[in-house]
Amino acid sequence: MLKRISIANYALIDKLEVNLDDHLNVITGETGAGKSIVIDALTLILGQRGSRKNIRAGADKLAVQGVFEIDPQGSVAAKLSDMAIPLEGRTLILNRTLSQSGHNTCRINGFAVTVAQMKALTQDLIDIHSQHENNSLFQASAQRRLLDAWGRDDIAPLLEKTKAQAARLKTLSRQIQAQVQDDRTLARQKQMLAFEIKDIEGAHLTPGEDESLEREQRVLENSEMLFSEVETGRLLLNGQEDQSEGVLSDLSQIQHVVARLSQFDDKFKPYKAALESGLAELSELSIELASYQEDIQFDAGRLDDVEKRLSLIDSLKRKYGDTLEDIIAYGQNLREQYDDLAHHDDRLTAMKEEYATLWKAYRKTARTLHEKRTAAAKPLAQAIEKELSDLAMPRARFVISVDEDEQVIAPWGNDQVAFKISVNPGTPIRPLKEVASGGEISRIMLAIKCIFGGLDHVETMIFDEIDTGISGRTAQVVAEKILALSRKRQVITITHLPQITAMADAHFRVMKRGDENSTQVTFEALDAEESRQELARMLSGAKVTELAKTHAEEMLAMAAHQKSTDREKAEEEVEV
Repeated sequence: MLKRISIANYALIDKLEVNLDDHLNVITGETGAGKSIVIDALTLILGQRGSRKNIRAGADKLAVQGVFEIDPQGSVAAKLSDMAIPLEGRTLILNRTLSQSGHNTCRINGFAVTVAQMKALTQDLIDIHSQHENNSLFQASAQRRLLDAWGRDDIAPLLEKTKAQAARLKTLSRQIQAQVQDDRTLARQKQMLAFEIKDIEGAHLTPGEDESLEREQRVLENSEMLFSEVETGRLLLNGQEDQSEGVLSDLSQIQHVVARLSQFDDKFKPYKAALESGLAELSELSIELASYQEDIQFDAGRLDDVEKRLSLIDSLKRKYGDTLEDIIAYGQNLREQYDDLAHHDDRLTAMKEEYATLWKAYRKTARTLHEKRTAAAKPLAQAIEKELSDLAMPRARFVISVDEDEQVIAPWGNDQVAFKISVNPGTPIRPLKEVASGGEISRIMLAIKCIFGGLDHVETMIFDEIDTGISGRTAQVVAEKILALSRKRQVITITHLPQITAMADAHFRVMKRGDENSTQVTFEALDAEESRQELARMLSGAKVTELAKTHAEEMLAMAAHQKSTDREKAEEEVEV
């Protein structure tokens, strides 16, 4: 609810600050005093369009601030969280400034925002029942929510189903759209993948193959030199067939001599062991050289094959990876992508089938929801008509239309709900927002509010001259209904009616003062005596008579009694 509003340099207002009561706030004043200026200024922090024409003459800029107390768990707090704006305790502060240069600044709890963001946040803060654009009940979504609240138990379970079904349909639709690609683009992707897959898989690569081929290449390139060196080694070890013995033969003789020496002197035993080991290893080397020599090939064709294979591997490395392992892994990834595209049509078909099945289920749920809403519309319209009759609109006809659009997929179903009214016999039924009279609009809103109590979650209501065209008993009924409404929420009303004024928890008087050079609007909070005097003035006119004072006392006493009675009823309801 609105705790305080501060205004500077707006129209005829120089500077004012108003602290408001949590319940019924009444604003009175002479005709033309500028009672609506404060409300007009308030609309700026509700995200309405501002104009430099509203800046007070001689000032550089206007400024409006509203301090609200909100529910930390409510819809406004949730919107703040979505906007990443912190909420300290329960306090929400809205600021709006507009300069002569056209610079427009909006802030929410100190954070700069756009006008659109401010408007979106404040939709659930205040209803101003005098300007269509500020009235949440003119919104189709608000009217639908009220009808659903009236239907309660019959409608709530169906809403849960449509919400879940619509969410899944939305997800499937998004996935299907993502899958449906241009056929040419898809074909090009598959063609490119197929080419690279063939390039890699056609090479039949094995890990480490390049290192083995490089070793073989070195051998083949130096085969003649290797054969000659091996032959030399063998001859040195084994000797020439027609000449002296080789190293192995000499070592064998030396080993035999050292073996005999070690039989007589132990210091030769280490040498004996060393010779035995060396002789064994050299014998193995001789065998290995012979085998290696047999394997050496002077095959120019094989060298050409190896070099071609290494060239192919180098080409693949340049295109697909630094190592054979990288290339093989990349090829596997390409194969997965290709298979994924190959199964594209299968997945798309499955999603379309699921969508079609779910669409039928959604349509069935939405149809049942439509029937429940249609059934709830007539008794709700009748209840509103009864309230309107109490508010001096006995001949008003109220209609709630529920039109179904089968192509709509939404969490709330596919109904378009509209509140419509004919104020007088012979006039056509029209949507609520097209009703021209501000007084009639206010009374219609009051009637709806009286029925729904706190269901619409808007904590502050403003009625701008709800008393238009009513008097006598009807005026008293309006006053009592406003009082009852203000026990559940904050109400601010601009009125000429003494009956409403007498019910005030906080009374403010607007006056216009000025001289030849300037004019100012002042906004004064009245104490009990000042409020009594203002009420007497409203009863008698320009001159306050004793009779008017007495009448004012009686009205205030009746209002106090009414408040006491309402309070006792509320306490009894709490106990029950």
